[in-house]
Amino acid sequence: MNAATELTDRYVLAASRSLPRRQGREFARELEERIRDDIDARIDSGSSTAETAEFDALAALGEPTRLAARYADRPPMLIGPRWYASWKRVLTITEWSAVPAITGAYLLAQFIAGDVDAGTIGTTWFVLLTTGIYIAFFTTVAFAAIDRAPASESEVVAWSPRDLPVVAGAISAERRSGLIATLFWLAVIVALLLWQQFGPSRWGDLDGMLPVLDPALWSFWLPYFLVLVGLEAVMAVWIFRSSWTWPAAAANIALDLAWAVPSVWLIVTGAMFAPGFAELFEANLDADAQQVLPMLLIAGIVAGALADAILGVVRAAHRSRRDALGLGRAGADARA
Repeated sequence: MNAATELTDRYVLAASRSLPRRQGREFARELEERIRDDIDARIDSGSSTAETAEFDALAALGEPTRLAARYADRPPMLIGPRWYASWKRVLTITEWSAVPAITGAYLLAQFIAGDVDAGTIGTTWFVLLTTGIYIAFFTTVAFAAIDRAPASESEVVAWSPRDLPVVAGAISAERRSGLIATLFWLAVIVALLLWQQFGPSRWGDLDGMLPVLDPALWSFWLPYFLVLVGLEAVMAVWIFRSSWTWPAAAANIALDLAWAVPSVWLIVTGAMFAPGFAELFEANLDADAQQVLPMLLIAGIVAGALADAILGVVRAAHRSRRDALGLGRAGADARA
């Protein structure tokens, strides 16, 4: 993809992603041809320059979700086309942020109160589902009321092609920066892992040098995690070169499990931290705090692995959707 077609691909993807796959593929092909013809017409007539013709053509089409609703002849009526895209965006962000936070807070309260038993799993699922339902209900009611309230055109937020989502898969400066950042932090992890074991800092009087992780882990687990760091680096380069695909998402899930399962097991069995390091904290914590802190650490590991796995699947789904629509192929054939 080059700069001349990236904006068009982003528009076509945003417009067609809400349609069924077969209908979306046909719509994407027709829309891409329509945009290309409009760009050529604007350049030929002199109404736009070669640099601004694409932007002007997309701006004239308007918000992509409204265009798709008119094409499908089934506009969403509970939330009209004017507010449907905003409702969907707000609902998605709220569900993904509020539901895990509220559920996690409920679990933490149960651990602190000491009410954790076999029924906690069932009540946690109940809290998760009811929170999601309530958020969806009240968000929809609010937007339905806003949609039915009288409003002038000046009160509607103007749409611009600059608002289009970025297409996953384009090799750009942003992806290159992401690769560099990932490799940098992986190097930091390796450096910290080695430094905490062999560094010169003295954190206490227990045997002089006081590592964070149990030195006994060097017999297997710490080399194992160093191998995982190397695999993460390979994964980062793979994603940079080919973007997110279903095999990449599957490999990402396997890596998340490879990190999370041993880490949780080591914490549960008490084999993760060096005895002297643990004693520094246990001396200043009561029994409840000593029980809650490992639970919080385990919850953080599980939540991080789950979020990373879900993000990989979502990105792979977006890439699969884009490939199914054949974005960019028509333009490449025309230029050829």
